[in-house]
Amino acid sequence: MSATSRSTRKLFVFVFVLALTALACNAGATPTSEAPTAAPASGGPSAIPYEAVVQIWAMTYDNNGQLQPSWTGSGTIITPDGYILTNAHVVLPDRYYPVDALIVAMSTSEDRPPEARYYAQVYQADEKLDIAVIRVIRDMSSNDVNHAGLNLPYVPLGDPSQLRLGDAITIIGYPGIGGETITLTRGEVSGFTSEPGYGDRAFIKTSATIAGGNSGGLAADANGYLVGIPTQLGYGGDDQFVDCRVLADTNRDGQIDDRDACIPTGGFINALRPINLALPLIAAARNGQINVSSAGAPVSVQPSSGAVVFSDDFSNPNTGWDRYSDSNGGTDYGNGDYIISILTDYYLFWANPGRDFGDVIVEVTAAKVGGTSSVDTDDDNNYGVICRHQDVDNFYVLVISSDGYYGVRKRVSGGDLEFIGLDGGMGYSDVINQGNASNTIRGECIGNSLRLIVNGYLLMEVQDNDIRSGDVGLMAGTFSATRSDIHFDNFVVSTP
Repeated sequence: MSATSRSTRKLFVFVFVLALTALACNAGATPTSEAPTAAPASGGPSAIPYEAVVQIWAMTYDNNGQLQPSWTGSGTIITPDGYILTNAHVVLPDRYYPVDALIVAMSTSEDRPPEARYYAQVYQADEKLDIAVIRVIRDMSSNDVNHAGLNLPYVPLGDPSQLRLGDAITIIGYPGIGGETITLTRGEVSGFTSEPGYGDRAFIKTSATIAGGNSGGLAADANGYLVGIPTQLGYGGDDQFVDCRVLADTNRDGQIDDRDACIPTGGFINALRPINLALPLIAAARNGQINVSSAGAPVSVQPSSGAVVFSDDFSNPNTGWDRYSDSNGGTDYGNGDYIISILTDYYLFWANPGRDFGDVIVEVTAAKVGGTSSVDTDDDNNYGVICRHQDVDNFYVLVISSDGYYGVRKRVSGGDLEFIGLDGGMGYSDVINQGNASNTIRGECIGNSLRLIVNGYLLMEVQDNDIRSGDVGLMAGTFSATRSDIHFDNFVVSTP
């Protein structure tokens, strides 16, 4: 996927918001779909099928209501009636950039940039596999396409299970660096990577150095059959990403600079997802099903059975928690809760009871109660539990937001409060109750492991060795919202 700046490219404005139904998708099922029977691109499987490899533009409305590209990626047409195989991250929105429309651009000549031809819709997407199937639905004049009469060039599906070390691989896509035209890269199969749930060939490693814009494009065998998808956000080994760039305000301080986490977008990759993992998604899409499966389905976790070493229901305002206020907000007891109020953009408060622990499990019930204009606004926040707080310069905090995002942050030696463990800073999960609904947040800080559990589901686990003991606490902060009032109750600290 290749990031671009907000372009002045003039495009037809088409009001098209992706309607995605978040349903479960069994992407690891036994493959059942078959390759299409119509004529493939370029007259035969052995030809270079560049006409069937498309560039996908993820579009966002700017402040003037005009669609502008946020990033681009590649894809491969797999049926003459307009189904396209690509990566999930190419076509789905993320924490920082919505996707208001998808445009499919096609090359009519090897030496010319691709031309915008169709709007497309997501039919299937699995973020954990990082695979998606989209379909063209309208032309650039917003007319519905006649799928039966499209007769688009396509690439037939091959069998990646037959690949062996040293076999030739051809990668075709739009690299996004060094030019705008379609590009061919040759390499060899250099190895395979296993992954739980997906077998010994969850990834195909290749000797080719593949530019990031090729992510989602074509990887063909020696006979021209589609056998893999260059996949930027998967795992192809320790050195999968040759390049990693700062592209988003991941620490939410209002600036994109070297304090933000880098995102592996527009760099280089060396991993291919074998297309047999995409076959269930292709079959479901061709049956008209629209399913989007989030990355890392949450795992149910049993309640803590350790001994309780500290607890507070905040009914007594004299239990030792910080009570402070200034023009930016403050912390205090109130109505049987502990309340953190923030009145300023990009600001946070935290509070501690004045204790010291090693390995602990920290749990609290929390809810956003107030905002700037009403209790239904200002979900752009984060709040959660602190562990191993040694001083104001060294601690961990495990947080969620009122709009469904989560992450783990740390501060060490007075540095920035940074997100760790997730590209782009925060992940998204449907298990987080949004808006003013309450959530039970549990942080497990055991050894070098930090686990965030929300409403009984494990959302993430990271390893970090920097801080091994300290106080517990609570934290809340704003991003772009101008006010956030978070109420905490039933704070419990237990042993593992």
